Amino acid sequence: MGAGSSELMRLDVFLVEKGLVESRSKARWVVENGHVKVNGIVCTKVSKKVSPGDVVEVVENLKYVSRAGYKLEGLFEEFPVELTGKIVCDIGSSTGGFVDFFLQHGASKVYAVDVNVEQLHEKLKRDQRVVPIRANAKELDPSLIAEELDFISIDVSFISVRKLVQTVKKLASAKTKIIVLIKPQFEIPEGHKGVVRDKLIHVEAIKAVLTTYREAGFDCEYLTYSKMKGAEGNIEFFAVFRVGGEKNVCNEIIDGDIITVVERAWEDNG
Repeated sequence: MGAGSSELMRLDVFLVEKGLVESRSKARWVVENGHVKVNGIVCTKVSKKVSPGDVVEVVENLKYVSRAGYKLEGLFEEFPVELTGKIVCDIGSSTGGFVDFFLQHGASKVYAVDVNVEQLHEKLKRDQRVVPIRANAKELDPSLIAEELDFISIDVSFISVRKLVQTVKKLASAKTKIIVLIKPQFEIPEGHKGVVRDKLIHVEAIKAVLTTYREAGFDCEYLTYSKMKGAEGNIEFFAVFRVGGEKNVCNEIIDGDIITVVERAWEDNG
C-alpha cells in the first residue's frame, strides 16, 4: 500500500492514519515485533520516516519464533559470517529467537541453554538439530557440550553478561566467535528500573563488559547497536568477541568506538 501524503510521516503514524492498525500502541507492537515491511523489507523502527513512494504492508506471520531473531538478523546484516554447518551454543535461549535464526541460516546444531527449557518454541523442540540443556549458565557443565563450538551467543536478562565470562572461557576455542547482547539496564552496579535514558550509562555499561572480557583473554572483534530495541524500549548493543590474539582490538574499541556506537544508536532510535 503506497503512502498518500506529500510529506514524510513516521511509520507508526502512517499505519494508524491509513487504517492498517487501530492505535499508535498497536502500531508500535506490530512494528517492533517484525510485522511491518517497508518496500519489502521488515522494519522494526517506529520512527522511520516513510515517503509517498514507499510501499508499507502489515504481515501476519513472524519470520522467527520471537523478536530476538530479528535482533540477530540485524547484526549479521552488517557483520556477515557464514553459518552453514556451524555448531552453536545459545545461552539464555528462552523462546528460541536466536536458535531459530541460526537454524534458518544453516547451523547444523544449536545447544539451547536455559533454566527453563520448557519455554522453547514447539517447532524448535521438534527440530533434531536443537539440543536443549536445562542449566544456570553460570554453572553450566562444559562436558554437556562435547564438541568444538563455532559460535556462542548470549541473550540474558536480570543478570550481567560479565558474570558469564568464565562459562564462555570454558566453552570457547580459538575458532569460536562469541556474540554478546549487552543490555545496559542489567550492567550498571545498582541496577536500573525501566528504560535507560542516559547516554553515559550506555557508554559505561559497554565499557564495563568489554573490559571484563578483555581481562579474561578475549578481543572484541565488532561492536554495534541492536537495530531492534528491547521489549521495554531499551536500546541494546552487540559485541562480538574471539579468543585473544596478538592485537588487542578490545583496547582500541574501548578507546575510540564506544561513544560513536552509542551516538549512532541514539540517532537511529530518536
